[in-house]
Amino acid sequence: MLLRIVFLGTSAAVSSNKRDNTCLLVDDVLVDCPGNAFGKMVRAGYEPLRLRTIIITHRHVDHSYGLPSLLEMLRLSGKEEPLKICINEDFFFEMRQILSTYGLIREDFPLEMVPIRVDGCALFEGSLRIETFPVKHSVPNFGLKFSTSSSCVVYTSDTEPCEEVIEQAKNADVLIHEATCAETVTGRKEGHSCVEDAARIAKQAGVKNLCLVHLGPELEEHLCELTCEAEEILNGRVIVPEDLDRAIV
Repeated sequence: MLLRIVFLGTSAAVSSNKRDNTCLLVDDVLVDCPGNAFGKMVRAGYEPLRLRTIIITHRHVDHSYGLPSLLEMLRLSGKEEPLKICINEDFFFEMRQILSTYGLIREDFPLEMVPIRVDGCALFEGSLRIETFPVKHSVPNFGLKFSTSSSCVVYTSDTEPCEEVIEQAKNADVLIHEATCAETVTGRKEGHSCVEDAARIAKQAGVKNLCLVHLGPELEEHLCELTCEAEEILNGRVIVPEDLDRAIV
């Protein structure tokens, strides 16, 4: 079974005129929820009512602020099948309170809210296995490993370079790594990785396909040379997806 990925957003916390905050759609699973996720799914040709699971990796606003709006749009559009919302346990109760404040915890709208441990657990969505693993950010956060019988994709979420990503990405078909900064453009930023870091980690993990997301706006004018530098480090393929780009793995 192949994995279908849509890059609904690819920017870091500050969006640009080309990129919105990072958000992924993997089959029928939404990873993080900034902005108008509903509208972007429609633009990408995906029917939002098919959505089965939403995962919020951590409490930072650019990864979670669009969730109440998405849920209300799904409710108004007639969503009837149960929707699972998996939230980092560090942010679970606050997000539940936010949703309650907006009147979204209600009997006629079936939500299954699940706190997710940072230190690792496994979820299942049909034949899709989703594993969480801890990463190194300024708040508790986890990355995600998506596996089927024939495909494996690892997403780091926000993180500094860390051994956990290398371990989880071994034998992965694709590593989707955050790249908020670059050594040659911005210097390092606490809690985040540089483009060069992502390439080194992909090389250590033996990954031949690297996607860079969570891109800081300062990098936009330098993406061509940064991609070339990353490919030299990795000796493999480096992709910088645009918003709404798709991939099948």
